[in-house]
Amino acid sequence: MRTDWIAEIVDRSETGPYMKESDFDLMIVRTIPGLVKRYGLEFDSEVLVPSDDDMADRLYQAGLDLLATTGVYNQSTERRIMLARDEIEEIVAAAPSRVVLGTGKDAVVMQHRGIESIRRCVVHSAPTGTPCTEENHPLILQSCAREPLVDCLGSGSVATYMGRRIIPRTPTEILGARQAASVARDAVSKAGRPGMHINDVATPITAQGKMAAIDAERGLRPSDAFLVAQMVELKTDYDQLSRVPQMQSVGMHIVDLLTPLIGGMGGGAEGTAVVTVAEHLLGTVCYSPSYHIYGHMGLMSVNNTDRMGLWIYALGGQALTRNTPILMIDAIYCRSGPGTTDLLWEVAAGSVATTVSGLHQGGVGCTGGTDTDVYTGLEARFNAQVCHASLGMSREDANGYVLEFLNRYEDRLPDPDRGKPFPELYDVDLLEPTEEWLDMYERVAGEITKLGLDIDGGWKQALQAQ
Repeated sequence: MRTDWIAEIVDRSETGPYMKESDFDLMIVRTIPGLVKRYGLEFDSEVLVPSDDDMADRLYQAGLDLLATTGVYNQSTERRIMLARDEIEEIVAAAPSRVVLGTGKDAVVMQHRGIESIRRCVVHSAPTGTPCTEENHPLILQSCAREPLVDCLGSGSVATYMGRRIIPRTPTEILGARQAASVARDAVSKAGRPGMHINDVATPITAQGKMAAIDAERGLRPSDAFLVAQMVELKTDYDQLSRVPQMQSVGMHIVDLLTPLIGGMGGGAEGTAVVTVAEHLLGTVCYSPSYHIYGHMGLMSVNNTDRMGLWIYALGGQALTRNTPILMIDAIYCRSGPGTTDLLWEVAAGSVATTVSGLHQGGVGCTGGTDTDVYTGLEARFNAQVCHASLGMSREDANGYVLEFLNRYEDRLPDPDRGKPFPELYDVDLLEPTEEWLDMYERVAGEITKLGLDIDGGWKQALQAQ
């Protein structure tokens, strides 16, 4: 790869084939069914964690074909960034397979995980895609950072600054971004883990807002990260691309965020899986990330804990794990909310499917990220316990567990219990879960233990194995 690659991406953005965005979308819609058929991809609603290595490899080739065929659409120039297949493969092969996140005693090493690997998951946690109020935001982050099994913290998002609505591209965005970053730094410090990696400040949406949060004393540091997002599907723009050289110049971690939509341009499970693979490759080529957030979701349901979502996680994760060195964390978007046993069963299904398929853990999006203040540190703890109990598990066994967990909540996905906000589930002075919420957690953890997963001891075995 050329040393001036980001400048080359800009050149191709300016000189590539012009196309209306609607025509680009139509090209994707028309291309994907042929790839699904050509590579023999088939969703099985009873095999949500496939153990078919050949199909995983075929899925990877389909995703590679899709990106090489369509290129990347730059919304700023309305042109396609065209990429040769060998260019994509060369850049992806050189992607990092190991990164150090955080500093000092709080630093963790995130390494490429194999399928059915015994290597422990690095656990990121935060109100994933979930808005918070200024009042509860600090408490929610502290409840996560205090959890011993959580390795990294995401800052979440807040829509106001000093009670005023944050308006993009105005001073309020900069003020809000700096405040959110400061709150995250305070959270890890109060938890006694000042060097913990913070993966983004989600309050700002523009490059100027993100960059305003860089502050070694009170904001994000080079050991932290910002997200660089892709637009649905296979798209970028200059605002996103402009983040890359600035973050590279200060040695900051770049995180590729992708959110393919099930039921969108990719169609069903197979087509969305093809898009998912292609977008991981896109992010690697255009953004040079340290790791990726694997965050597909249903177009209407805004979750990935149904049958299609879990299958895409498992097969897509295996395709990328087998064929690339890249690092991925999940984003388990659930229909239910905290304070419900259904949420814990959804988290359990997502944790097992992703862990055995090579992913690290990226946190939980309660209620699909649509309600405010609906996140607590307890589901972060549960996510970590279940994933570590799944280490070294065969895909066949994992499929059985995922189906068993799914049976506990699937019939309520259309009309989920949205749970309760943080102040109703935690003692806000002690930052401990209420007896009611803790009882639900212990009940579900007990049932999973009876099914054969070592919820209490899995993480200890994982540490001993390192």
